[in-house]
Amino acid sequence: MKKIGIVVAILIGIMACKNGNQDNNLKNETAMNTIEVKQNDTEQKAIRAVAKTLFEATDNRDWNAVKETMTDSVYVDYTSLGGDAGFKSPDDIVGGWQQVLPGFERTVHQVHNFAIWIAGNRATATLDGIATHFLDDKEWTVFVGYDTEYINENGKWKLARIDASLFEQSGDTSLPALAMQRVKDGRVIAFAKAEQDKTAVIDNFFKALEERKLEDVLASFTDDAKQEMPLSPENFPKVLDGVSEIKNQYTGVMNYVQEYDVEYLTTQNPNVYIAKYKGTVTTNEGKPYNNSYVGIFTLKGDKISNFVEYFNPNVLLSGWPGLQPVHYSMHDAGARTDSGVSLKEVNFNSNGVNLRGHLFLPPNFDESKKYPSAIVTGSWTSIKEQMPDEYASILAKDGFITLTFDFTGFGESEGQPRQVEDYNLKIADIKSAVDFLETHPNIDMDELSALGVCASSGYMAHATAQDERITRLILVAPWLHNAEIAKSIYDMRPGGTDGLLKAAEEAKKRFAETGEMEYVLAASELDPLSAMYVPHGAFDYYLNPGKAAGPKYDNRFAVSSWKPWLTFDGISAGKEIKQPVFIVHSESGAVPQGAKQFYELLDGKKEIKWLNDYNQQQLYYEEDAVSAAMNEVVNYLK
Repeated sequence: MKKIGIVVAILIGIMACKNGNQDNNLKNETAMNTIEVKQNDTEQKAIRAVAKTLFEATDNRDWNAVKETMTDSVYVDYTSLGGDAGFKSPDDIVGGWQQVLPGFERTVHQVHNFAIWIAGNRATATLDGIATHFLDDKEWTVFVGYDTEYINENGKWKLARIDASLFEQSGDTSLPALAMQRVKDGRVIAFAKAEQDKTAVIDNFFKALEERKLEDVLASFTDDAKQEMPLSPENFPKVLDGVSEIKNQYTGVMNYVQEYDVEYLTTQNPNVYIAKYKGTVTTNEGKPYNNSYVGIFTLKGDKISNFVEYFNPNVLLSGWPGLQPVHYSMHDAGARTDSGVSLKEVNFNSNGVNLRGHLFLPPNFDESKKYPSAIVTGSWTSIKEQMPDEYASILAKDGFITLTFDFTGFGESEGQPRQVEDYNLKIADIKSAVDFLETHPNIDMDELSALGVCASSGYMAHATAQDERITRLILVAPWLHNAEIAKSIYDMRPGGTDGLLKAAEEAKKRFAETGEMEYVLAASELDPLSAMYVPHGAFDYYLNPGKAAGPKYDNRFAVSSWKPWLTFDGISAGKEIKQPVFIVHSESGAVPQGAKQFYELLDGKKEIKWLNDYNQQQLYYEEDAVSAAMNEVVNYLK
């Protein structure tokens, strides 16, 4: 993750960040006050509106409106930008912003790509942001992922936490210091007024795109015009130099149906305008491509002489014809998509429920051969695109056919209610995955491994004990617990283990009577009722859009899950397993004592490796940690 100086951190509100006490947000919380939640469109729109108001009011310097979006104490974390983290009042936050933002001619925040999950009066949301800062004909732009939490106070959603992760930056990084100095000197810059004839030039450009008239698009530019796209990913141009290169690029999109919603913002230069816009595009294949943009247009007479366009590169990779994400997982540790590994989307049945999966084929796959294979599963509440695809794609690179899938009620798989963490269902799903692989003509059933990461290790252990078709069991960073270990962990929560078990019974009963499931947040840094709650980044993996959070991961946890989770015994399966077992873990990982107890129960061939330089979450996504674990796994399997 790239870092920038402390001046930039101040720009975004870290100045005078005070560590505080979060009790104000947590008063009178018990395990019993769980509220039933539906993913209500109205509530999601309200939360989206809060986030948009925060950034739009900031750009408009409407400081009272900014403060109105916040709770009395907001946890702010911009450490990835070189700053501090801690609780701050709205006055402190706005006070920091007022010392620098008015020194710019313009700031433009384009927030988009929302994923919102609601549980009672709590919610989390991830979103991406393109933030452009303009001053003296120069700009500095950051592409950022935001992880946010909200609390519903008297019927109104309020921002309670914001964590920014810097993905990429471009432009002049000295501008924040210059803007700050201008504020200190009392040289606050008022917004300039737009000139309609100037914006009409840019309007004609967008109109030509919508009407798919290439001649009119090209007529919008000077002959020596340049279009720059600083955030472009691999295999997409960063610069179009001259109208001929612009023609080559735009010719290919003239058959695409396009619509643009554009807002213009002025600078002090009457020939430079900033456009904040969204594009709704349908490609030749009928595939939607909807991105969000900030464009900086420099005009020369009635034409565009320079066009700097910022957009979300990840949206481009996922939606633009001929492009694909760089890696086969949400993390960079997965195999590259140009590594020779190929992915096929598959479906299979588990007790009448349709499950969606990914089948990874090795490089130079030969349909006439049989291959060793593995089923790969991840942590509790996880989906296939997280650590399962990561580990599976790496193993496929070494000659294995690997399968990942979403469990019943998770991700893209069917099943109601959603987000129920029930070992009975998950063990059955694993055995159904074995059934599916058994029908594949290229699977060598004498070499079928089960690879479980974190909490699914217990499910994999029981599936292995019950199904002799699984020939080897591999556990990476295994969370293995029994009721005794679970009680020692969860008795520290509000209401304790007994309270959680009671809440689970009530939720199950209510679902049987009404068809409505009760939920808490799966992960939170503020809500002690969430399934995973430790303040200050302990479960950042599930919340951070730069790691595993985003539209595909549902950050909710069915309250009825507490009973199967707290009463599950993943350790005892050890005494029933006859197949060889290989474990990779860390003393800094989750419940290492559970792994040791499990290991002692194994009677057959067994081996354990300790990678104590890494913690649990590092073994989920960090490239060095995952590579170290997979090197051990591949060496063992081969």
